[in-house]
Amino acid sequence: MTETTRVSAVVNVPGTGQSVQGAAYCPSGYTVTGGGAQMGLTDSGIIAGTEPSTAGQAWTAWGRASAAQTMTVWAICLRMSA
Repeated sequence: MTETTRVSAVVNVPGTGQSVQGAAYCPSGYTVTGGGAQMGLTDSGIIAGTEPSTAGQAWTAWGRASAAQTMTVWAICLRMSA
C-alpha cells in the first residue's frame, strides 16, 4: 500500500536580483517523488532551477526577482506501508 502527501513552503525573495533557495520537506517516513516552485509575481521573478535534495527528503528551488515577492516550493511525498 502507498500513501502520498503534498507539502509546501513559502520563501521571501527580495527584489535585489540575488538568488534565494527554498525547500519543502517531506514528513518523516516519506520520500520525495517530485515537486516544483512558483513565483508570486511571474512578471518580475524567475525560477532558476528545481531538484530533489540529495537525501531524498525535500524538493529544492532557486529563484530571483526584480521586485520583492514570495516563492512557493512544493514536494510530492510517498510512503510505502505494509
